[in-house]
Amino acid sequence: MTAAVLTTRPRALALGRVAAGLALASALVHLLLLDSSLGSVAMLGMAAACLPCAWHLWRNPTGPVWRFTALVDAAMLVLHAQMLGESSGHAHHGGASPSLMWLGLALVGGQLALAGAAAVRRP
Repeated sequence: MTAAVLTTRPRALALGRVAAGLALASALVHLLLLDSSLGSVAMLGMAAACLPCAWHLWRNPTGPVWRFTALVDAAMLVLHAQMLGESSGHAHHGGASPSLMWLGLALVGGQLALAGAAAVRRP
């Protein structure tokens, strides 16, 4: 695995590290949404789901890593968009600010855009 890190192009590594930062920010947003409701278990799981992607994107952003990250991000995007649509502007996750949900959507959208850019740059 060390050899793979060394063969990663500098631009690809930089793109991966930006995406890793977005994944960590996404995990933080999920943690900020924790409250005493049962939905917090899902939020904790979603925060935990961000961490492996962040780790792999930071260390070795290969094609499979980008594809898996894009798959997880697309699933979160669909889930969060559905949650925003169902509540029509009302508070989410036990009273958390809808602005956190929008921030989460923006972070996921940014990661998807980076995954698309990485796919285009791949030989």
